[in-house]
Amino acid sequence: MASTLVQKILARSSGRARVEPGEVIWATPDLTTMPEVSYPAYVKRLADIGIDTLARPERLVVAIDHETPAHSVAAAERNRLTRQLAAKMHVGHLFDGEGITHPLTVERGLVMPGMFVAGADTHTSGLGGVGALAMPFGIEVTMIMATGRIWLKVPQTIRVCVNGALPVGVTARDVVLHVMRLIDADEANERVIEYGGTAIERMSVPERITISGLTVDMGADAGMVPADARTLQYLRDSGVQDPQVLSGDDDADYARIIDVDARALRPLVSIPPSPAHVREATELGDVAIQHAYIGSCASGSLAELRMAAALVKGRKVRDGVQLLVIPATRRVHEQAMAEGVLGTLMAAGAQIAPSTCGPCFGGLAPLAAGEVRISTSTRNDPGRMGSLDANIYLASSLTVAASALAGHIADPRDFLQEALT
Repeated sequence: MASTLVQKILARSSGRARVEPGEVIWATPDLTTMPEVSYPAYVKRLADIGIDTLARPERLVVAIDHETPAHSVAAAERNRLTRQLAAKMHVGHLFDGEGITHPLTVERGLVMPGMFVAGADTHTSGLGGVGALAMPFGIEVTMIMATGRIWLKVPQTIRVCVNGALPVGVTARDVVLHVMRLIDADEANERVIEYGGTAIERMSVPERITISGLTVDMGADAGMVPADARTLQYLRDSGVQDPQVLSGDDDADYARIIDVDARALRPLVSIPPSPAHVREATELGDVAIQHAYIGSCASGSLAELRMAAALVKGRKVRDGVQLLVIPATRRVHEQAMAEGVLGTLMAAGAQIAPSTCGPCFGGLAPLAAGEVRISTSTRNDPGRMGSLDANIYLASSLTVAASALAGHIADPRDFLQEALT
């Protein structure tokens, strides 16, 4: 019988020939990831019930990425404890200030197509950009730490086929925001969204990571893009030895198949208080901003920084607007610096910070009451970035850059068309 990619991955990880949607299974993750804001607390929880060793520490990735550089004495103490416990528990991979967990884990060649990855962070699903099934969990990851396994219900798959060429000014984020308008939380619940089609095939792996990671914000268990030749080349360049493609069967049973015409897409923006509340950028021109942020696990890639730099080149950020730019990893930072991308952004008025989840997590550059930020980060619920009375809008790096120049939410196509004339 035919199987989706999700079924194939979970069948292998559970030692079964086949699994069916709706079944509850015990699965063994190939990799588990968690940030420093969770790891010490999880180790303590295990210690409180007498567990002082990890089942498969070599399969654990711990990243100090949320509060680095440390924003407080408490953060500094937690970071130090994370280092100590990682050594004590023989954690396989500790990344200390090297970048944000999800893009960093892919960049370092730790994720391959067909893997099952569990993570103690909502946007773990970004790892699905290389054809893995990456699912976020909460305190349940302590079960994996203690036993190496976790139980879960096999999700159904919704297939989204995006065909055609994306118009100028439209990005991967706009694709996933458009899909959020087509699939509500009830339909997405306990399902994985799998993306394909000619528009997806043209996308780079970082763009696929963006789509996969943001998919959870519509209520899905995960998002993923099946691996192809582009994926394999990216992984080889990242040091992966002999990566292989794993795909679902052509005649697999999907919960729903959605066709999207890429040519009809427009720049989109998530409005407060949810990423799934989506409007066209052109509808929001009366929303003044004081802050703009380009970064996070979803949009801090070199490609995103290049796009933003190209748009702002020769221009200046509007007076009264603070533009903050944070590359997703140290390597991205170094590459962007070497290429002059960061210099172009700084010349336009941007501030550059080292790789961190800081603003998205709420610990760096918080907002005051009444302030508005447009951001490439992942969430915009009240209080996410400081005051409960601040407002956060989410968009692509192009839309954020255009808005920083305009002083209000702006359609990037206006600026791109100026550059072409």
